[in-house]
Amino acid sequence: MKALALYTLAAALYVAGGVFMKHSAGLTRWLPALGLVVVFSAGALVQAFAMKQETLGSSYVVVLGLEALLAVAAGYFLFAEQVNGRMLGGVALVVGGILLLRFP
Repeated sequence: MKALALYTLAAALYVAGGVFMKHSAGLTRWLPALGLVVVFSAGALVQAFAMKQETLGSSYVVVLGLEALLAVAAGYFLFAEQVNGRMLGGVALVVGGILLLRFP
C-alpha cells in the first residue's frame, strides 16, 4: 500500500507539471517552465523511490493510469474542460486496469 501512495503522489506531481506546462505557453514563460521542470523531476524521483521493490511494467502503468485520471480531473476543475461519456468510459477502463494490476 505504501507503493500505491507513492505512485499516487508521483502521478499528482506529474499532473501539477502538466498544469505548469499549460501555463508556460509553450515554454515561453520562464517561471511556469521552471516550475514544470522542478515538479516533473520531483515526480520522477518519487516514482523511482516507489519502484525499488516493484516490477517496472505494472508500476509504470499504474503511475500513467493515475496520471491520466488526475489529468482529466485537473482539466475539468482548473481549466473548465468538458468531460463527456467517452472520456468517462476511458477513465473507467484505466481505473479497471490499475485495479487488475495492483490487486490480482
